[in-house]
Amino acid sequence: MAILVQVNGVPGVTVPVEAPVFRIGRGEDNQLRIDDELASRVHAVIEFKKGAEDASGDWILRDHNSTNGTFVNDRRITVHALVDGDVLRIGKTFFRFFADDHAELGETRVIKKTFIPGVYYTTEKD
Repeated sequence: MAILVQVNGVPGVTVPVEAPVFRIGRGEDNQLRIDDELASRVHAVIEFKKGAEDASGDWILRDHNSTNGTFVNDRRITVHALVDGDVLRIGKTFFRFFADDHAELGETRVIKKTFIPGVYYTTEKD
């Protein structure tokens, strides 16, 4: 399972990328809701594309025609194949991408949804 680790704001918050199509944006229907006035309602999408020969594959980040653009490593993208360590910027919010849940990131915290739309909380990593 891939993860996003927030770099600014509340640094160290870990967000698991659990859906094969993982939407990021300001809207409440996204898997990752960002409280950032520069983010579009549906700003970007991360998708897992399986390889033809085995179970491996690629994580693809697509800008969803956002107003302010999606950036990876300070470059504006429309489509980008993510690799470990890529830094994503959506609005003023930065995340570092990891293709696997790295156990050595023990100091990170996990963000979880509550039953209240748009409200999250953080916990220690299991």
